[in-house]
Amino acid sequence: MFKYYMLILASCVAVVALVINTLPSAAQGGTCKDRKQALRFLETLHKEEIVFRGVSSIGHITLIHLNSKTGAWTASIIRVQDPTVLCGVDSGTDGDLLSTGDGSTLRKQAW
Repeated sequence: MFKYYMLILASCVAVVALVINTLPSAAQGGTCKDRKQALRFLETLHKEEIVFRGVSSIGHITLIHLNSKTGAWTASIIRVQDPTVLCGVDSGTDGDLLSTGDGSTLRKQAW
């Protein structure tokens, strides 16, 4: 009987570990593409340029792309495990570059 409970417990642990490991890829929603092709797509079709690049606290590179004429933007990440792939994680149709990061303000915040 004890072996039976241990088998059930081990199976549950394996299922939980599998679900936890696949959550990030499910959250991507199939938005990961070859990095060079994705960057070219954002730059040519959407006219978005990279306005921010930083290393996140969990290790991936975060990029913010912005079309300064339309306000359209895309947030993407590049994971250390595969730096040849860019994953889109968010996007929007209305955004503004507010500051250069050196204390000078480009645009006053309305809120």
